[in-house]
Amino acid sequence: MSLPATTPPESVLLEGSSKERAAGDPSHEIATELIRNFFKYLYPVPSYAFLHPSTTLAKYQKGTLERPLVLAICALTSFHVAGPSYLAVGREKSDEWVSNAEETIWRRVEHPSMPRLQALLLIIGYRMATGGYEKAFMLTAIAARAASAMGLNHEHMDLDPISGETRRRTIWCFKLLESYFSIGLTEFELCSFECIYLHPPSNEDSFGLLCPPGTEDFAIHILRDQNEQGSLNVCICLASIRRDIMKLTRELAVCTEPYLHLKAVTGGLEKALLELKKEMPNQAAIPEADLKNLIQSPWLPRHIMMVTLWHGCYFDLYRIFLPGYPEAPPDVVVSTIDANFVQTAKRACIEHAVAAVTLFCDLDQTCTEPRLLELATGVCVYHAIRLILFTAHSSTEPDIIDIEFAVRRAEVCLAAIKRFFHGLALAQPILNDIARLIEACSSSDSPTDSLSVFHQVNHGRKSDARVLSAAQPRQRLAVHSVLQQARFHTEEPL
Repeated sequence: MSLPATTPPESVLLEGSSKERAAGDPSHEIATELIRNFFKYLYPVPSYAFLHPSTTLAKYQKGTLERPLVLAICALTSFHVAGPSYLAVGREKSDEWVSNAEETIWRRVEHPSMPRLQALLLIIGYRMATGGYEKAFMLTAIAARAASAMGLNHEHMDLDPISGETRRRTIWCFKLLESYFSIGLTEFELCSFECIYLHPPSNEDSFGLLCPPGTEDFAIHILRDQNEQGSLNVCICLASIRRDIMKLTRELAVCTEPYLHLKAVTGGLEKALLELKKEMPNQAAIPEADLKNLIQSPWLPRHIMMVTLWHGCYFDLYRIFLPGYPEAPPDVVVSTIDANFVQTAKRACIEHAVAAVTLFCDLDQTCTEPRLLELATGVCVYHAIRLILFTAHSSTEPDIIDIEFAVRRAEVCLAAIKRFFHGLALAQPILNDIARLIEACSSSDSPTDSLSVFHQVNHGRKSDARVLSAAQPRQRLAVHSVLQQARFHTEEPL
């Protein structure tokens, strides 16, 4: 989506030029303002929280910020943030900047560096946002190799605090970007959480708000807001738990006998979520008054993702016990679980789905200005909507959820996702599916007819024909998976 950006006074524009500028690159004035806008609007989004604000701007002023990183920042910012007319570079120009950055990185691919890896992550984000899924997927492998070559999954004790935190955040944010491809599928995981031996991300007052000597003039004052409260760290932890839940779901999808330890496994994951809740502001809730305050805070995207994803982990876990749901395992898997436990899990599933949807609806009503949000927030709301609509049509319990309520909530969320993720290519499959489900649930009087729509989403890639049918449920991809949307032209077997 495009956000309005204010034009700063001329006095804050940096002077000088990058040593590596080439024909077609953004002018110094444009690049300076785009970099500043990156930190105002994109840095608060968890996936892009790995660049240090004042240090990055200071390096650009001195001409020492590597050209691919400059181009990647400018391209991604110009796509997401609508600035004044002199910053309206257009999609063709931002595509050119990204392509030039890729070419520069490729020419030195055997010599990875932190700035070029960071540029790669921004390029991957740009390609996903604009529909270049195939290139995003392949570049992710290059980024993973670069990170491994530089040993970024281990702590380095000889670094200053900002450099050390930058390395950590680069890896953790890479994991967030990677989750958009195929979460829980081991064969596509490039750097597993188990292989990352790093401290979690620190609070902003220990990173983004710090200005090393000589960089004080480049501070982004809007980031001085004190409401971050460790939300990035919680988002990373939740992403790890969600990965574990999806691995369990995929494992259960191919089970042909009762899973005897299912209650113990789900109980362990629930315990992890409860422990994490203790670290969250307001115990995983955003009261109305706090939401109004957060609207004015740059850290809104992190808090909304944090709470939404916390509820999302719960309903992803409990939908295992929702018979007939597309992501539920075969009935035999839960056949030994007592009915009371299953009933409690089903109710908890829908309660957390409703909570996630309610927060998003409240945000839509309260936030009148466009704000950038992490796409994972929209993905989580999408799955909550599917669960609510499915339960409203399939449940025989009249008190659990009303179909009219479910459809109204889905319609509000559809409009909100369109608004918050406007122009984002990866959001379109989500929007299409929600619209289709609303139409089916609104127009059909037969529960059987409307429920069949939930199973009609194409969850498999075209290459699935070459995969054993027994393995296909485990390899199911959601409509919002980058890998699902990619169209690779692979050769047929000889």
